Amino acid sequence: MPKRARKKVLIVDDEQDLVRPLALRLAADGRYEVAVAFDGEAGMARALQFRPDVALIDLSMPRVDGWQLCRRLREDPRTRETVTIIMTAWLSPDLGKKAVSEGVSRLLLKPFEEADLLAALEAADRLVPGL
Repeated sequence: MPKRARKKVLIVDDEQDLVRPLALRLAADGRYEVAVAFDGEAGMARALQFRPDVALIDLSMPRVDGWQLCRRLREDPRTRETVTIIMTAWLSPDLGKKAVSEGVSRLLLKPFEEADLLAALEAADRLVPGL
């Protein structure tokens, strides 16, 4: 039986204390190849190089925020198929509507459980990029 390819996950968040352990945990799992960036501008550059299947994106970042990064990923033909999952502690009544309008596939509210993150990553194959 052929070995299944590891899912490529890009984590873009300016909270390095969150990103580093999360990246290590996902890489140790064995099912994921992980890349990181600490702001939206670097995240887009990394996405073009790494070509992730899934991008885990924080909303509040310097230079280019999570919404802008999602837009850029959708607009570029090289990253258009990347499934985007927003990770945020920011709650607002319009968060869901905004996420749909920006092409986000799923929302994870911080702090999230590891099991919820892993379930979201596993479900990414069934999520439609840009919806």
